[in-house]
Order: sequence, then C-alpha cells, then structure tokens
Amino acid sequence: MLRRWFKRSSSITSALPETEAAAPTDDMRAVREIYLNLFDVQRSHALIDVAIDGVDAHYQSIILDVDPQRGAITIDELFPAGFVGIPGQPVTVTVRLDGARRLTFNTHITARRDDDNSIDSYALALPATLDYNQRRGAFRLQLGQSWAVVSEFRAPDQQQCSARVRDLSSTGIRLELQKPLPLNEGDVLEDLQFEFAGRNYRCIADVRSVMNHDRGDRFVIGAAFRDLPKQEQRSLERMIMQMQRQHVQQVAL
Repeated sequence: MLRRWFKRSSSITSALPETEAAAPTDDMRAVREIYLNLFDVQRSHALIDVAIDGVDAHYQSIILDVDPQRGAITIDELFPAGFVGIPGQPVTVTVRLDGARRLTFNTHITARRDDDNSIDSYALALPATLDYNQRRGAFRLQLGQSWAVVSEFRAPDQQQCSARVRDLSSTGIRLELQKPLPLNEGDVLEDLQFEFAGRNYRCIADVRSVMNHDRGDRFVIGAAFRDLPKQEQRSLERMIMQMQRQHVQQVAL
C-alpha cells in the first residue's frame, strides 16, 4: 500500500509545471521518511510507549496499521487497561530501538474504536515530524500540567498572547493556547518570554508547526528560538538534562 501511494503521489507531482512541482518535493520526502519509519516499526511489532498529555501513567501498545491515504496510524489497545482516550487528546509516542536508540513523535487521538470483544484501538494523526534518536541535537523536556510554565509573546497581528509551555529544549518550544490564532508556519513570535527553573528567557521564535485539535479547545504551536543567546541556550540545556536525569532516577526507584 505504501509503495502504491508513493508512486501515485510522485506521478502527480511530476505532472505539475516545474514551478508548482518544486514546492511539494521536500514535503513529499518528509512524508515518505515518516511513513517508512513508522511502517518499519509496524512490521517489526515493536512495543511503543504512549504518554497521554495530562496523565502521569505511561502505556504500551503496538502499531497495527499505517495508512498514508488517510494520514493516520492505528494502534492497539493500551496496556495496562483502564484508560479511555478521547479524540483530540495529545499523546507522545516513543519507540525504543536497538542500541539504546529511540524514535519519538507528538500527535493526537483522532478516533477510538471498539469491536464486539471490547478490545479498543485508536487512530492517531500522522505526526508532522519524527525525533529519531534526539536528531535535533537538543534534549527536550515534556512539561505536564503540574509544571504550570507560562509563556507570553506577541503574535504577527500584534496581539499579546499567553500560552502554557508543553515541552521545551534549548532550541525550541511547544506552546498550548486555549483559543486559535491566525498563525502559519514561518510566522514570527515576537518578544517570546518564559520563566524556567528560576531564570527568565526572552527571544524571538519562528513558527514551525501549527495544530488545532478536533475538539477546538486546544491550539498547539511548535516554534524554534531564533536569537536566544548561546549562554542562555547552554544554561537551558543543562537544566533540562538535569531534570531528565532526575526523572529517570525517580522512575527507576
């Protein structure tokens, strides 16, 4: 199915005029990379770790299907049982690979299905990016509801905005707002500010991803820091690494 879809998509792109075909090429390569990686995970029946936003517990599952036409991933019921996910709920999926490597992506539930045997499965949206073995070169710390880290920034329309920090690295940030904003990839967030671990950070950030969840009550922005001073980047990186180590030690106890 993957091969047929990629072949059909490539033929459509190649049939376009040169100026129109040039733009989708990089996007097509990115989509191909995402699907091939996820298809390999499905084929190997590797266990995936599923973290639900706002829920402390972690769950395990496997990928049942990767559907490039629907832009969806189907995963099996979550283990241990007892949690019922709802459409629009953000999740983070991690796959542990050989040699202490891992693949991680952020997505959200688009549908929950249950059959006659009361076995659930979930459809997840295709992730915009995959973090393969911390490919971005910066450790990323996920911040749950208990952290309550707030960021403020000025949108392109000069609107002053406030958002909850969902996750953080020395090179970028993911923000959650309670209402949509007229933002697109490539837009600039001016005067982005947040306080983390007792220190204030302030910079400009470029919007890298925009996601409006199905329920309409969560609007998530991914942004890359543009002019965060090197000294502050190093300070942020050290603090994030320290907190990650503490989390790992607590889990191991």
